[in-house]
Amino acid sequence: MLRQWLRRKMPDQATLRQHRTLRLFGERLLEPDYWFCNRHSAAVAVAAGLFAAWLPLPMHTLVAIALALMLKGYMPLAIAMVWVNNPVTLAPMFYLGYRLGAHLLGTPELDFDGPLEEEALAAALPLLTGCLLLGLGSALLGWLLVQLGWRAKVLFSWWLRKVNRKP
Repeated sequence: MLRQWLRRKMPDQATLRQHRTLRLFGERLLEPDYWFCNRHSAAVAVAAGLFAAWLPLPMHTLVAIALALMLKGYMPLAIAMVWVNNPVTLAPMFYLGYRLGAHLLGTPELDFDGPLEEEALAAALPLLTGCLLLGLGSALLGWLLVQLGWRAKVLFSWWLRKVNRKP
């Protein structure tokens, strides 16, 4: 059901070929392997999208696309997972990343009462550290949940077939 909905919503290859930003990935982006969903490609796509969503950088989608290309992930799902980070969740996610990084690095939390440039530089290392760790953790958890969920769905389908076959 999700696959059919994604197929209807995704642009065709001609539109992707003409997109100015996506040209940097070349023809590799249009290979069929990246547009076919199976257990491996879905798990990799979720991991790539979740990792990219935690990065405190602009252009999360391009990072997710690059990771999905390197790891042979399902492109539409990788792009969709980036939207975990949206205007509503952006501040809490990055605050959590900053707090984790500051705790792990043993740096005191900033009050942000000085010049903005100095405060931003002081917050950069804890923010990057925390966000990278949370990104890796959520990517691993997302990959694992997709693998387990897919396997559970297959086992449940087998069980249903077995139950329905008995007279």
